[in-house]
Amino acid sequence: MIVAGGRGERMGAATQGLPKPMLPLGGKPILERLIEGLAAAGWSEIHLSLGYRAEAVTEYFGDGARCGVRLHHHVEREPRGTAGAVADLRGELGDDILVVYGDLYVAMDLRRFIDWHSARLSAAATLALIETDHPFDSDLARLDGERLTGFYRASPGQPYEPLALAALWVVRGPVLDLISPSRPCDFGRDVFPEAVRRGLDVRGYRTRETLDDLGTPERLARAEAVLRRS
Repeated sequence: MIVAGGRGERMGAATQGLPKPMLPLGGKPILERLIEGLAAAGWSEIHLSLGYRAEAVTEYFGDGARCGVRLHHHVEREPRGTAGAVADLRGELGDDILVVYGDLYVAMDLRRFIDWHSARLSAAATLALIETDHPFDSDLARLDGERLTGFYRASPGQPYEPLALAALWVVRGPVLDLISPSRPCDFGRDVFPEAVRRGLDVRGYRTRETLDDLGTPERLARAEAVLRRS
């Protein structure tokens, strides 16, 4: 499932007419590159959670045939947060769900990530973790071996390790059970900290592969420059 319902207010005027995942990266919408990457890794059916300017996504992609997949569009009636959007579709998605945010540029071996998760049957969730160069606006993780023990935000003058949640994870039933059915709920802010507090087995998958958050004009411009050089 791709969570792609936000406006992306940090992008300024660029998202007045488009949702952030539809901004161009190397001549294609960010979301199209993400869908193509999932298709290349073997996914044939993808659910999209949409909100702001949903019609820009539905009109561009249609049923997904242009990307070689079958797309299911789900438009929120009211904002439910990144976790609430997934929980609302649990009946269709099942209890072992790959979740990725729609403003992420992904160039990693997704099948290896899934195989790593699948081999850890006790894991209630597996979170992709990266070393971030923008720790002060990232959800940072504390890790003991493979197991996540806590989450925090970096503060100036305080020690931190720049190990961040990369907005790509697999969640299973015990974590989905923690999501509120009635109020907005976010994975990084609400669900994963509560899962760790309750002693659930939440694993961290460290990678140096590319998982770029394109949430600001500067990060999008940097990713554009990297693509031009490649």
